[in-house]
Amino acid sequence: MTPLQLAQLAIALACWVMTAIKIAHLVRQPRNRPLGFMCLTQTAITLALTVQAVAPQLDQELGVLGLSRALGNCLTLIAASAGHALFILLAAQDERALRRVRLGLTMSAAAVAAIAVLFPLSPALYGLADPYVRSTAYYTATPTPAEAPHTVLYLVCLGWWMTHLAIAATRYARIVSRPLLAVGTRLLAVGVLFGLAYIAAKLAAMIAASVGASTVVLDKVVLLLYVVAIVAILTGATVPAWGQKIGLNRLLDNLLARRDCRRLRPLWQVLHDVVPQIALRPRPVRPELRRIRLTVEILDGYVLLSPWMSARAEREARLYAQGGQDPEAAIAAEMLTLAITRRRAGEPPVDDPAVIRRFIEPAPSDDHENAAAAQVQRLARIARAMRQSP
Repeated sequence: MTPLQLAQLAIALACWVMTAIKIAHLVRQPRNRPLGFMCLTQTAITLALTVQAVAPQLDQELGVLGLSRALGNCLTLIAASAGHALFILLAAQDERALRRVRLGLTMSAAAVAAIAVLFPLSPALYGLADPYVRSTAYYTATPTPAEAPHTVLYLVCLGWWMTHLAIAATRYARIVSRPLLAVGTRLLAVGVLFGLAYIAAKLAAMIAASVGASTVVLDKVVLLLYVVAIVAILTGATVPAWGQKIGLNRLLDNLLARRDCRRLRPLWQVLHDVVPQIALRPRPVRPELRRIRLTVEILDGYVLLSPWMSARAEREARLYAQGGQDPEAAIAAEMLTLAITRRRAGEPPVDDPAVIRRFIEPAPSDDHENAAAAQVQRLARIARAMRQSP
């Protein structure tokens, strides 16, 4: 085997380890549909990478040149469609979501069937014993569209799946609350973007090959993008599982707590200047505890200033905030600013107090951990709105 094949095989083995982790989870949770599609995604990707690593040997054993390439294409399409189904089910598992999953899998099966039909209709230009094939140069070179029309179909279908998968992964990363899961989802989205870059580079190489131009550089770029995309996707999919075992979740929680403290501190300072009694002693040292303390003290500050927040001012603030990027945060920031101004001016409390719960509390949730994270994020948005408000 060539050094490149050995490197591909090493990456494939690492991918098999990460895939085995998820399969072990599926064995313990056999009815978990999203987990099942995640395992299908990872298994198909890992198989595709394994096939690519042993493509010359596989073609020789099967006696059909290029069959490994077509098989790898089919496996990659299956992985992409299964990944899209995964994110559909993570968002919802009602009948509408299940119909979307079934439709997507049907489309994937149709694409795989079309590749299976097109592949034998375009016979290889070389024999298995040809020196060009024996040297493995055939496997690193990009074919022309005429030589491999099934590859064009594969790239078009994969581009469609990857685009939808990137959108779904990005949307899910915005709403997920567990930090390690959010990192894994974003890493998966990055891998999908590398996959789109791989498709663009592969198409460019095929166009260059069709006009007789050299594709040596593009072929190396294609291979690099393919490997990076697969490793990023598999790492992102498995990091929530193995990240906890090596303490990555604790490190990430610490970093996020420090970030949240920096975001909340300006809002806390504004409140402390007007109602200094919100500050409790002693101050905690750990970032996670400091974040909790800042959140509690900010909410205390809102309660102390609520007598100067009028329902009339809230109605006016809602009219003013309509059409903004974050109207609820803008309303909360405006109400706080008005209350501080009235309190400093020595004005008496208003006779139509506003209900502050409506604009400082996140949506109700039975998940207390997620509710606490949502509260922190909401207060951070209010702090940003106060900085951005004229």
